Amino acid sequence: MANRLLKAKSPYLQKSAHQPVDWYEWSDEAFQKAREEDKPILLSIGGVWCHWCHVMAHESFENPEIARIINENFIAIKVDRDERPDVDRRYQEVVIALTGSGGWPLTVFLTPDGKAFFGGTYFPPDDRWGRPGFKSLLLRISKLWKEERHRVLKSAESIYESLINYSKQNFKDPIEEVLLQKGISTLLASIDYQFGGVGSAPKFHHAKAFELLIIHDYFNPSDILKKAVILSLDAMAKGGVYDHILGGFFRYSTDEKWHIPHFEKMLYDNAELLSLYSIAYKTLGKNLYKKTAEGILRYYKTYGYDPDGGFYASQDADIGMLDEGGYYTFTEKEIEGLLSPEELRVFALHFGFASMPHEPAKKVLYINMEEEEVAKATGMSPEEVEKLLESGKNKLLHYRQEREMPYIDKTIYTNWNALMISGLCDYWKVFKDEEALRMALKTAERLLRDHYKDGVVYHKEGIEGYSEDYIFLARALLDLFEVTQDRTYLETSRDIMKRAIEFFWDHTDWGFYDSAKGGEGLLSVRLKNLQDTPTQSSNGSAAYTLLLLGALTDDTDFINYGEKTLQAFSRFVKDVPMVSHSYLVSLYAYLKGIYKVETRDFFQEALHLFRPFKFVVKSDVDGLLVCEGQTCQKYENINQILT
Repeated sequence: MANRLLKAKSPYLQKSAHQPVDWYEWSDEAFQKAREEDKPILLSIGGVWCHWCHVMAHESFENPEIARIINENFIAIKVDRDERPDVDRRYQEVVIALTGSGGWPLTVFLTPDGKAFFGGTYFPPDDRWGRPGFKSLLLRISKLWKEERHRVLKSAESIYESLINYSKQNFKDPIEEVLLQKGISTLLASIDYQFGGVGSAPKFHHAKAFELLIIHDYFNPSDILKKAVILSLDAMAKGGVYDHILGGFFRYSTDEKWHIPHFEKMLYDNAELLSLYSIAYKTLGKNLYKKTAEGILRYYKTYGYDPDGGFYASQDADIGMLDEGGYYTFTEKEIEGLLSPEELRVFALHFGFASMPHEPAKKVLYINMEEEEVAKATGMSPEEVEKLLESGKNKLLHYRQEREMPYIDKTIYTNWNALMISGLCDYWKVFKDEEALRMALKTAERLLRDHYKDGVVYHKEGIEGYSEDYIFLARALLDLFEVTQDRTYLETSRDIMKRAIEFFWDHTDWGFYDSAKGGEGLLSVRLKNLQDTPTQSSNGSAAYTLLLLGALTDDTDFINYGEKTLQAFSRFVKDVPMVSHSYLVSLYAYLKGIYKVETRDFFQEALHLFRPFKFVVKSDVDGLLVCEGQTCQKYENINQILT
């Protein structure tokens, strides 16, 4: 028998519609029910792509005994974190404060008015692995609620007050170059110089971190900067965290060598990585980076793009009954049976085979030797090696496509699609791929038609947008303006950013709140997001977009808001330099100034030239007029601005 989630619009919630738990969506109705029945709330937050969410659903929420305990003692609310990042962000803060870590599934217990008093992430159904079992936890929480209510309420109020105090902290400080220098030096000290990437396992991509290092290397060439970038980008592109059969990146690596990923494919990761690898190819010239960027686009052309415009949100890690990675992995016997002896010879040299921890016979492919090295080892020409690898990969792809495919969430989210538009523009400026530009234009057309109405941006159809939807979309439209010179994009970007200021700006302490409205539970607390998690944050990115708009429209209000956004978080970044590399990129742009190039005759050449913070405008100018900040200079030809 279906529960009320059958009518939900979220694919994640719909997948819980046949569980025996009496689920509610996040709604006034759910909180009113909790108050009427004087029951605590069980809040479960996750995503359709999340492996451990599926595990907990199967073990606990599909278990009739556990479902009965929940239904008798709690009001159960299920939230899709992709659909409601505002709800997720607040309760993540609470669980991180309580336990020292967060993630999904997020499991939080609330009072009927939505104040949290206990939480965690994944709980096994029974006591094991040093964790309390979910069944015993539910019974313990229920008993506490009935017998020691005062303790629960006191704890909830204390946590709520802590969140309120946290949200009201003021981090305003002047902007100084030392802040940027400290951020870059801290990042360089955090690089894993053995295996690449930031920090230790689990390893995320941190695309903005490496963009920052590429920018810094442009202005301050350094061997250590190049080493940090090349080592890390090579490791990610060669590792099992990249899908070598079709293309596209998985969400993160579970090990320090980038061999074994969590197999979700997320739009936001791949959008930022498309930008990163395009820029890296332009600046460093490695063919590996070109192939990696092309592979990201190939994946989305094949499975991730809607014919009406727009990119799908994610692809799940699992197939069938919690088979994580089963779609993407192969046994050595399968590979030997599919490939010809010649293909197998180059495959065995080119690829390494990492064993899945829970099923060692299944292997994840990673690049062990590049094509040129294989050619030397076999005496073949590079062209022969390339041809055999392509034919072999095509055979594995066709074989893989016969399997049950992991679920694709076809929801079109504005913020992530905006990031992909920007990624496609960066890709087009490097590779001049007209199809990529057409995809970007069609996606923008759909967002502006379906997700932008009467001055309001929508996160998805039916849900009003968050600050990141406005800020990322405004930036994406500027990127489209640069490559098309269609001023409609500039004007719409300006209007959307003005709306963002109207709806989200903190007039007291500056910066952008994540959401415009309050609501039940902790939605009454207004938060400003700065942390890249690891995708760029709205406040981290906002200043750059504001500075660009100021330079392009000569509206100094935008520049002032950009400067205030940087000042709003200056002391926070000083204390925690790794919190936001997108902020440090924006700070770099502020310190260097937007590099605006106006030209008639050299437009295409200037557009395809790499220079950080450059923006090209076609205008009736002989030669080139280049403005940095308040200083402008005339040049006769493109070669003069290359020095």
